[in-house]
Amino acid sequence: ALAALPGAAETALGLPLHVQTLAPGAVRVWAGDHISATAVCAVATRKGIVVIDTTNIPKLDEAFRKVIARELGRDDFKYLINTHGHVDHVSGNGVYADCQIIAHESVQGMMEEMFGNIPRRIQWMDESIREQKERIAAGKIKEEDKASAQEQLAYNSLVSEYLKTSPQPTFPTKTFRDKLVLDCGDVTFELYQAGGTHTPSDIFILVPQKGLLFTGDMMADKWLTDVPGCLGTFAAHSGEAADFPVLMKNWRALLDRKDEIKLYVPGHWNGELSAAGFQARYEYLKAMLADVEAMAKSGGDFNGFVAAYTLKDKFPQLVGSPGISNQGHQMSVKHLYQVFSGKKWLVGTLQGVIMGERFATEFPVLRADILKNREQYFFTGADLNGLGYFLMQQLKNVDGAVAMFELYRDLFPGDWNAWDSL
Repeated sequence: ALAALPGAAETALGLPLHVQTLAPGAVRVWAGDHISATAVCAVATRKGIVVIDTTNIPKLDEAFRKVIARELGRDDFKYLINTHGHVDHVSGNGVYADCQIIAHESVQGMMEEMFGNIPRRIQWMDESIREQKERIAAGKIKEEDKASAQEQLAYNSLVSEYLKTSPQPTFPTKTFRDKLVLDCGDVTFELYQAGGTHTPSDIFILVPQKGLLFTGDMMADKWLTDVPGCLGTFAAHSGEAADFPVLMKNWRALLDRKDEIKLYVPGHWNGELSAAGFQARYEYLKAMLADVEAMAKSGGDFNGFVAAYTLKDKFPQLVGSPGISNQGHQMSVKHLYQVFSGKKWLVGTLQGVIMGERFATEFPVLRADILKNREQYFFTGADLNGLGYFLMQQLKNVDGAVAMFELYRDLFPGDWNAWDSL
């Protein structure tokens, strides 16, 4: 796969290497022309080099570390900051084990879960690689998509190779909750908790002396490739009730300092974020938080609210904006309703039992509880219908699909579509 990639002026592990200057003494490094890869950033300070994020291939981070040292003309690496706990931002932490590693306090828990799930990740990755090879060999890739497909295959092969080494995580050595200021003499890094959208561990990193704001994988309002990857959806789907006031307070504080910010830097190279996009997403989430909380506390009809509270009707200015989708919007509304009402989102509960052998043993018990304690759950007919078709079409579990459609019918006996699907 690597041999099939086009030549580049410089490469890292066979992938095209890119270096971008963000500001004097600040660089951004990534590999690939097509894939949505993590971009590693570094800032030179009086106390040493501060690196922001790593990738999910430590060998790539080893190469990046050398490139950063070359570009900045020094190799006194002092700090590493993780913008959040996903594997494509923390797997290379061990390359900076000689540095103090800083992150939000919830990053370690995320890392423990993900590194504990490596066998399943290997299985998923190998299946993906096999399917990619078959599609390329069968000529099922359009000519204009071949370079992207070959690059993705090469990258996934490197990830698979790393996962099969039985890797162990390198955890942050310093954590914080709401805010942390890292004073590096001539440069200051202000770290703000921002969990609740992409992950519970998201942070904003403001570097005022360089005019930079790092936003991790939370958002972008311009995509540079057809596959936006982690930047593809802006949604509130990971926070608890206590997280959102902190997120909005910190976000508002950064909006008030917009004159200090010259460049917004997402966590992947193929997304860009403008000041207007940063503010628009704040206003969008602020409105959703207020509206969903008010509805939940009033005991209003959830199904009626969801039907009326659409992007087109409530936020027409954001329709078509990168990362803003009907699916993400619905995800946000349902998650926030769960947070503010204290009820369980039925789909989220069911998603945990529909895979593999668990469905046959756990679904009947869960179904009985749903029918007995209906007021403890919230759901729409469309949710149940979608799960039924997922069981039938993707998982090939026809018996499971019948059981799901029967639950749909029992909960909505007057809905013609429940009977139609069944």
